[in-house]
Amino acid sequence: MGVPGTGAGQEGGPDLRVSAKSLTKLADDLDDMQDHLDKQVRRMDAIVDKIEAGWQGPAASVYRNFHRAATEDAVRIREVMKMLEEAVRLSRDGFSEQDLEVLARISRIEVDIEREVDRLSTPNTEAPPSAPRSSLDDL
Repeated sequence: MGVPGTGAGQEGGPDLRVSAKSLTKLADDLDDMQDHLDKQVRRMDAIVDKIEAGWQGPAASVYRNFHRAATEDAVRIREVMKMLEEAVRLSRDGFSEQDLEVLARISRIEVDIEREVDRLSTPNTEAPPSAPRSSLDDL
């Protein structure tokens, strides 16, 4: 089963032509995936907050650090998808020298991953569970 647009080209090489409609759809899908990724990170964060509220001590800290590392990875993935989306949009009409410069500038943009993680994460605002108490303490 062949892939459309991947047959032999004029000089025997691969035919890499893809319709503008297909490229636009791909770019739109990449944009949608960025939104989906952010929503999933926020959802995961809410779940972690609930779990963490019931934990105390090192286990809660380790779990929160693990979650934060996963969020950092998600931010990095999102940034790669942004660049891919832009490259796909630019490639619809063929790359110009200026388009290549734009992509080079985009790739040099430094993203403050810590700030993005903070933006996607919610602080655990629930009060930690109180220590077990016996009615004998009142005597």
